[in-house]
Amino acid sequence: MTRLYRLSIQVAFNLAIVVLVLGMFVGVWRVLTNLGHTLGPGTTPEAFQTLITDALTLLVVIELVRTFVDYFEWQRVRIHVLLDAGAIFLLRELIIKLYAHDYQGLEVVGWTAGILLLMLARTMAVRWPPPRHPGGEEEAYS
Repeated sequence: MTRLYRLSIQVAFNLAIVVLVLGMFVGVWRVLTNLGHTLGPGTTPEAFQTLITDALTLLVVIELVRTFVDYFEWQRVRIHVLLDAGAIFLLRELIIKLYAHDYQGLEVVGWTAGILLLMLARTMAVRWPPPRHPGGEEEAYS
């Protein structure tokens, strides 16, 4: 039963990686096509905003792919890699809001505090990693 479980997890993660890699290629294609629109005549601020949004979304997808690939190397999701993906996502949202001028003072403070907390948690996860196995010795997973 355990072998079937591990096999099904492996198949699910492989499919997720394939989908995310395809999404990454679509994201690169969108950035390239939007770059053409951005450099063309009659460029609008919305074209730049779309280009920035697509590029930042691509970074989030890259971090997600990294998280899934990292699972196969370590046979578990390492928390600092997951926190990296979360921080990239929050940075994406903050930059999009700042670029669109769609923010209020306290909202920026909240986003920034969230990013700082994720980075603090990431630093703690790298500095004091959990044991590889319950009751086992701790290893540095950086």
